[in-house]
Amino acid sequence: MRGLLLAAAAYNILWGVFIGWFPQTFFQWVAETEAVAPSIIRWQGRGVLAMALVYLLCAIHPGKLWFLAAFGALTKLLGALWFYQVVLEQFLGKKALFHLIMNDLVWVPLLFWISIRAYQYKKEKT
Repeated sequence: MRGLLLAAAAYNILWGVFIGWFPQTFFQWVAETEAVAPSIIRWQGRGVLAMALVYLLCAIHPGKLWFLAAFGALTKLLGALWFYQVVLEQFLGKKALFHLIMNDLVWVPLLFWISIRAYQYKKEKT
């Protein structure tokens, strides 16, 4: 569990830095347009970095902090829906689909699995 959580944290750090420092590049790549990136994109990068901290905290003691993994899965799922509805305005090109799958949806089952296993571990220890 710790390995996956640390991988999630590292991934979110790299992705959050990229989105936060290069919002225009990120938006143009994902939206497949030359349009100006909405200002909310920079905040998305900050949110991704905040989630990296959540995964790092959960990696310290998954049994105690199992709910952080569940929170992470929920934010990944809701974040994907938000990104699709608000930022992409329901335009789903190949690059946007790749982003949604790789950045959000691939992590959801893993994070839910971690939260369930960590919760079971916590129950066994008490």
